[in-house]
Amino acid sequence: MLATLAVASPAAAEPHKLLVLQSEGRVDAATRAKIDAAIVKLASASEPQTAAGELNFSDAATAVGCKPDTASCKDEVLGMLSVDEIVITTVTPKPGGLEVAVRRFAKGGASHDATVTLPTGTPPDKLDGIAPLFGGAAPAPATGGGAISTGPTTSPTGEPPVIPAPNTVPAPAPSPVVQPLPAPPPGQPPPGSHHRLEVAGMWGGGGLLVLGVILWGAASGVQSDINNAPVATKQNLMDLKDLESKGDADAGLGNVFVITGLVVGGVATYFYIRDRRAASTATARLTPAVFDHGAGLVFTIGGTP
Repeated sequence: MLATLAVASPAAAEPHKLLVLQSEGRVDAATRAKIDAAIVKLASASEPQTAAGELNFSDAATAVGCKPDTASCKDEVLGMLSVDEIVITTVTPKPGGLEVAVRRFAKGGASHDATVTLPTGTPPDKLDGIAPLFGGAAPAPATGGGAISTGPTTSPTGEPPVIPAPNTVPAPAPSPVVQPLPAPPPGQPPPGSHHRLEVAGMWGGGGLLVLGVILWGAASGVQSDINNAPVATKQNLMDLKDLESKGDADAGLGNVFVITGLVVGGVATYFYIRDRRAASTATARLTPAVFDHGAGLVFTIGGTP
């Protein structure tokens, strides 16, 4: 008898979980808290497993490591929070009131949205206009009431490809004709020789390169801290943001110093080698000389110092 009852009893359906994330926007925290509470109340009427979130969608996306404006980010946040749907709210000040945009996202990319405008003086928790988003009845229109617009939308599974505009390649400019400079007098350095400046440039470029490598190492250490950072609380997420900002800054400065060091050192080294070669160019000269058996001219080939 017990076995028969076990087979006949249907498996309990897993409850549908909906999480109302904290709202975002350029509105004070107290007003947004009242709006969040009103949305949770409306959603609970049709979804008993509705809960209020402890962070907003931007913070959740940061914890996951995805961009909030991408379609796949919503599914990643749903997976991290272990819920079936999330509600994202944006509150925007408008002339004469507040615009409350509410979006409901489910797994697989399906979404619905509703927007209501609350005139100035209207309590922020009067959001009956978004009730249809959660299966409720829409209120009757009233003079002076908020403007309501609702409608289901389906989020795309991927972003449309961006086709770049064709580039116009300019015709190459003619190469300038370089006139050779006259040879310098013997014993004088060639024109444009700046030995000390070139040596300083090589040392400076090397120093910038070393500093850039050090900053890369610091960025790598910060990345290790990011990988091991906890994300259990909102304070953890804020600390994670600070670590990411520091890592990005170290990596960016490291790139700048390495590239600058390579450019400065390379240019200085080029001019140093060029001037050294020019200074060692062979010269030929005739010099009068006196020998034991008479006088004559000596033909000498050598390098100038």
